[in-house]
Amino acid sequence: MQILIAHSHLNPGGVTRIIESQIESLPEENIKVLVGDCPDPESITSKGAELHIIEDLNYLERRRYTDQEAMEMFHKVHRTLREYITPDCVLHFHNLNLGKNPIVTYAVYLLAKEGVPVFNHAHDFAEDRPTNLQFLKEILTDIFLQDINEVLYPNLPNYQFGVLNSFDYNRLLSYGVNNDRIDWLPNPVSINISDNKIDKDTAKTEICKSLNLDSEKLLVTYPVRVIQRKNIGEFILLAKLFAYKANFVVTQPPQNPVEIEIYKQWVQFCENEGVKITFEAGTMVDFDKLLCGSDFCITTSYKEGFGMVYLEPWLMNTPVVGRDIDFITKDFKEDGFEFPTLYFKINIPGVKIDFKDLNMKMQMEIISGLNSGKIEKQKIFEQNPILNTLFRKVADHVTEKNKSIIKNNYSLKGYGIKLQERYKKLVG
Repeated sequence: MQILIAHSHLNPGGVTRIIESQIESLPEENIKVLVGDCPDPESITSKGAELHIIEDLNYLERRRYTDQEAMEMFHKVHRTLREYITPDCVLHFHNLNLGKNPIVTYAVYLLAKEGVPVFNHAHDFAEDRPTNLQFLKEILTDIFLQDINEVLYPNLPNYQFGVLNSFDYNRLLSYGVNNDRIDWLPNPVSINISDNKIDKDTAKTEICKSLNLDSEKLLVTYPVRVIQRKNIGEFILLAKLFAYKANFVVTQPPQNPVEIEIYKQWVQFCENEGVKITFEAGTMVDFDKLLCGSDFCITTSYKEGFGMVYLEPWLMNTPVVGRDIDFITKDFKEDGFEFPTLYFKINIPGVKIDFKDLNMKMQMEIISGLNSGKIEKQKIFEQNPILNTLFRKVADHVTEKNKSIIKNNYSLKGYGIKLQERYKKLVG
């Protein structure tokens, strides 16, 4: 069997890590990886897969296209992908329906109509991102005169879906996809890191020394690339509230130019307001050592596809705290996971809506208000009593229980078996 794993790019991030995991979970398969860009080719080739760069798979520039431009791009993409198709292949495409490149979405749809087995691995959905959905309509409907739902969710036996959680499984059912064409495929969590010999205290000492941090304080890490849905303003608010007891670290900067500009404003704001946060720590220290040396990992994100941040740190004996995304954590909790301190909302005195729903300007004004004394820190704790337990020590038995669930339910081996079963259904 020939497996063609495809995506727009292999920039550092969640989808890239999952693609790498898929290659590792399928050691006996013949795998080719087709992407628009890959900054680190060895991350793929060292695992035994062939890497092919097809620039036309990358994100499409967001602008208006003429009918002729779109048609020429479509024929090129369709022709190029067709060259890789063999009689026994499965085209495993990641985030095909996200709306970053509607030309590719349409080309793969027509390949499926021609009989090519397609596995659409949906991490995120254009329906959650209005500008992406509009871009799909501009090209699929306005130019190619297609029913957008038919292109995104075709009723074909050789076109099947993988989703990360029960919420998205039910979403696809509501879109009219038959349940026998959907696999609930939770992301695998690397379990080898839990067996390393990094001592937690030693790791923290080394990390604090490298980052010039006070090792007597708690080390709180947000292991994330800073984009808007990660809600960095809330992380900065918490850093301000707990500056007396914790160092706050975030691992990666964004790569999208629009996100970079917003990120720079937050970094400058922290400098101006004296909020001490170590940005881009992942570029300065080893990631696994950072997770191991942290007293807590935190998440303030309000939108996730799978929610790896809720799982992976436990393997380093590092508890996870922060904002609860109930449709994500629901699946983990049903598996038996215990999360010591997750909150659903942060209330601000005099403000009627959740802090996460405020725009950047208003979030900055609130944090500045804490600095000036206009907003009383104690009032925030009174209105959000759960914050008083945010960094309370977590019992060892909770950590061990969560680690055991990860090993039993989210192993790489089990993930590979699920993939192979789905591929066999596709190729017959």
